[in-house]
Amino acid sequence: MKVNPLVSKANNPIRSIVDDLVGKQNPAKDLISLAQGDPTAYGHLKPPEEAVAAVVRAFLSGNHNGYTASSGSAACRAAIATTHSCKNRPPLSRDDVFVTVGCSEALEHCITVLAVPGANVLLPRPGFPLYETLCQRHGVSFRFYDLLPETGWEVDLESVRRVYDDATAALLINNPSNPCGAVYSRDHLKDLVTLAQTLELPLIADEVYAGMTFGKPFIPVAEVAGKVPVLSVGALSKRWLVPGWRLGWLCIHEIGTTLYDSGVRTAINRLCQISLGPSTPLQAAAPQILALDDSIWLRNVLRKLMSAAAYSAKRVARIRGLRILSPPQGAMYVLVHIDRHAFLDCPSDLLFAEKLLEEESVLVLPGTCFRAPGFVRIVTTVPEPVLQAAWDRVESFCARRCTRTLQITDTSTSSAREGHSTLANLPQVASYIGGHEGLLLRPPSQCATQENSE
Repeated sequence: MKVNPLVSKANNPIRSIVDDLVGKQNPAKDLISLAQGDPTAYGHLKPPEEAVAAVVRAFLSGNHNGYTASSGSAACRAAIATTHSCKNRPPLSRDDVFVTVGCSEALEHCITVLAVPGANVLLPRPGFPLYETLCQRHGVSFRFYDLLPETGWEVDLESVRRVYDDATAALLINNPSNPCGAVYSRDHLKDLVTLAQTLELPLIADEVYAGMTFGKPFIPVAEVAGKVPVLSVGALSKRWLVPGWRLGWLCIHEIGTTLYDSGVRTAINRLCQISLGPSTPLQAAAPQILALDDSIWLRNVLRKLMSAAAYSAKRVARIRGLRILSPPQGAMYVLVHIDRHAFLDCPSDLLFAEKLLEEESVLVLPGTCFRAPGFVRIVTTVPEPVLQAAWDRVESFCARRCTRTLQITDTSTSSAREGHSTLANLPQVASYIGGHEGLLLRPPSQCATQENSE
């Protein structure tokens, strides 16, 4: 008996690394995990009550126990089309939307359909490891372009040009970013679109953290994409704090008929016919969830994420050997740089994470998981007392392990200074959330109307 070689090659770096760490924590200390990108892990962040009620009603009605259309129910697709239509483009119709089993399946559909045999897809580095895992699973080649910490983890456009060739099928971007917490400006998105148009590439836009910004507004790339086709993916999972509900979507934004003529829409629909879509009651509840006025609830969630990011920056600033190169502006992560010269007995992020777990029972994800060696990623979806305890342990660990006194230097831009710029920037978030509440809390189609709020 033989195993499909494509499955054997597929590897989720996060699971591989975390599985190697299992059981290595200090038994004398309770485990504190700053690793899992699940906003529900500690139980203090909950979805809107109205969203839960909508799901309960859908189940209790008894009207949604059977199959629905493979690409999603008409009402669910229409609701997603309404909330994700963008300014400067024709409004989406339900035929432009495919409902998927979470955002992961939406990403898989994009990669599977666009990457013909021999093609390659361009992926961000640092980036979410599922992208390359999906490529491996389907035998698709991938290449990495770089993100620049000195410009807020924006895309290094020149690196895209370097890795592009005639076999490149798509450029995948992630905004807001996991693991960097970057949120792209309108100007940067325009630069990306211009480059994609020059290279004649469609964009795969992972926008699952849309609306989860606290430093600058989220702008969907489709809003500025012009004639560049965009396959945008999202889900209820992060923004509504319900990753276990597994309801995602894929929206096709295009002016013209390029994707239609090439058979992309038909191919995506055929892929949907394999999994038959997510839970029918969840699809029935989705229109009510998307239409909720949950602005007060979301503002409170964003404040907690902002507070955790700011507190983490404050703690990092006083720990020798650690720094934040660019403060997060959205999502729910902080990427922390480790000075390898400061920890000579922990020369890699993998060993740093392993020793931190063994000695202090604090679990962080090594940056190697995200093609970012020399960093660790922490989540900000942690209750304040737990986060404080975690940083106390990290500080104690670093004090023992740091081998020399470091001088604070400016290695790239002012935002890269150890702690200082980070602390200067993050407190602006509170006033930003208050002053731009409407912009941050509306769906993308309505955010687009705030022209001068950027």
